[in-house]
Amino acid sequence: MTDTAKTGIVYRSLVAPLLFFTLISCTPLASDSSLGAAEAESRDTSCSYFYFLWGTREEYYQRYEAALEAYQKALVCDPEAAYVEKKLPILHLKMNSAEKAVNLLLANLKKTPGDSAQRSLLARIYIQQKKEAEAIEQYQKIISDEPENGQALLRMGILLTQTGELERAGDYFNKLLTLNQETYFSRLYLARIADRLGQGSEAEKQYRAALDLNYSADLVYEFAEFLLKQKHYENVIAIMRELLLQDDTDERARFTIVQALLALDREEEAVAELGLAKEVSSNPEKISLLLSRLHMRNGDNGKAIENLKSVLEVKENPEARYLLAALHMEAEQWTDALEMLAAIRPADEEFEDGVVLQTRIYHQISEIEKGLELLISYLEIPETQRELFYILASSLYQENNQPERATEILATGIRKFPESENLLFEYGLQLERTDQLEAAIKAMELIVEINPDHAEALNFIGYSWADTDRHLEKALAYIERAMELTPGNGYIQDSLGWVHFKLGNLEIARDELAAALELVPDDPHIYDHLGDVYRSLDMVDKALEAYRTALQYFKDENKKAAVSKKIETLLAP
Repeated sequence: MTDTAKTGIVYRSLVAPLLFFTLISCTPLASDSSLGAAEAESRDTSCSYFYFLWGTREEYYQRYEAALEAYQKALVCDPEAAYVEKKLPILHLKMNSAEKAVNLLLANLKKTPGDSAQRSLLARIYIQQKKEAEAIEQYQKIISDEPENGQALLRMGILLTQTGELERAGDYFNKLLTLNQETYFSRLYLARIADRLGQGSEAEKQYRAALDLNYSADLVYEFAEFLLKQKHYENVIAIMRELLLQDDTDERARFTIVQALLALDREEEAVAELGLAKEVSSNPEKISLLLSRLHMRNGDNGKAIENLKSVLEVKENPEARYLLAALHMEAEQWTDALEMLAAIRPADEEFEDGVVLQTRIYHQISEIEKGLELLISYLEIPETQRELFYILASSLYQENNQPERATEILATGIRKFPESENLLFEYGLQLERTDQLEAAIKAMELIVEINPDHAEALNFIGYSWADTDRHLEKALAYIERAMELTPGNGYIQDSLGWVHFKLGNLEIARDELAAALELVPDDPHIYDHLGDVYRSLDMVDKALEAYRTALQYFKDENKKAAVSKKIETLLAP
């Protein structure tokens, strides 16, 4: 057969269907106006179906504008063509016109309110638009018409779970289970709901039922996380062993077993498990680092060093260097530790921690100047500037009896990082240490402007106001808010007692300070405050007892002298 003959066959195979559609469509191809006339006279289903097929073809090739035009012509030919009306919302979704799709669906549902497929599509669009209440309403209508519609029950349950209506969601999943006990997603979501509601036994039951229906590694890991929270460590080990029977190279299963073994204080078994993992691991370096940390935890520093050196023999690893430096520091091998840390580069994740460790070493060996030199060298280069380095430098200046430099370096850091709560807080404390209380309060007020829930700054301001007998009601509000944010903080509870003392609420002050001592039993300031309260309550013996205890704990000579004077005053005839 010649090429020309072949071409003719192909041409006829493509053209014949189009000719057929043209023949059956009759007049509709003439013009839009003739289509309107045809509609007025009668429904032309042949014409409509022709344009519907034409639109389907254009849609398949993602020519959506042409498809839309064809579907619209199909509706002109037959305004009652429901199959075309159902196509249009989907097409508008493909054209990223969700609102048009919603309007069309709402119009379609007015005509056929029982069309669950259209209603379900509308609900899914509402979910994408974050209109959960509207989506829930649509699913409710479907379920009202079709109480055994499994897809609607499932989607409703999932949606209610996502919106936090857990008990209501559970009702829908349970309804689904009455239709089919082997509905996997019902079991899975019921397990998650029970977990979130603190119903551990029910959650475990549903997880196991879900695993019986559809065993998968991902679900086993989720179940294991749940069991770890429940502290059912033996069960965790058991289900991970089952996974390893299927794939003994599963590192995640090994690590989960290690986690459970460590929780059970079975550290030797954990080390052995990691050893097995290392044999089959695609990343033995990672396993060696984990083993090293575990050896360090067990106090077996020799094995830890051996593992870490083996890692560095293969390739450079900043984490291994950092851990080796920590081990050298513990052994007071200062030079070796500093050499290890010096090799950690600014781009490494361990860089900041490494600089902190170097600073600690220099402080420990009384070479503060070298520590400062190191920190300043990093603070001079934008790429290595860190908020923490300014704070460390300030601390070293303070240790070196250079309070002005300590304040100055923090002020420089704040100019670089004006929104840093940590720098501002340290700056405020430093200003207070150098007898600049008003400036310290202003620094703390800046923190509260940035973060109204900064408990330490609220407490500082509130205590400072109370201690200087001003803004007492506002001071009380600040300290109470700090207590709400950090319950169980003895120092903030001391502030609360102190502000009540200043307000004249002596009984409340006594109770709050007594509670503070239960949390911080060796703080001299709290004993001093309690002594003042007892003295105001005319409970001299208790006041003397509190003052004498404060005297024992105070190290500062000026403060000891102030407490001694209070004792002398009480004992004076």
